[in-house]
Amino acid sequence: MKKALEPGLTAKAEKTVAYEDTARAVASGLAEVFATPMMIALMESAAASAVQPCLEAGQSTVGVRIDAQHVAATPVGFKVWAEAKLTAVDGRRLNFDIAAYDEKEKIGEAQHTRVIVDDARFMAKVQAKAQDKP
Repeated sequence: MKKALEPGLTAKAEKTVAYEDTARAVASGLAEVFATPMMIALMESAAASAVQPCLEAGQSTVGVRIDAQHVAATPVGFKVWAEAKLTAVDGRRLNFDIAAYDEKEKIGEAQHTRVIVDDARFMAKVQAKAQDKP
């Protein structure tokens, strides 16, 4: 039986920071520290994981909005993780509060919105767009 899609669902995503995750490597800065785009990806992963067990076969979620703050730098080699909590369900629209941490401190926070999509229909629209490329 599927879990109910309701506020309060949580999930965690984690990784160890590698050079490939740094601002220098992803061209978002020159520092060899955990990049903001990588922190956001980790946050989105946690949010998606929180609700995926509640979705029907052939459904997933896509991120449509994120308001994030990256408040502390993390060096290569540190473990980082994001904890997402579903705060509201409005039809297909899902809102989350997310916090990110490293081994020493909180490194970021975000409010994030995802939308439930039918995978086949979503990808058909993407493929149609690709075919209309100017």
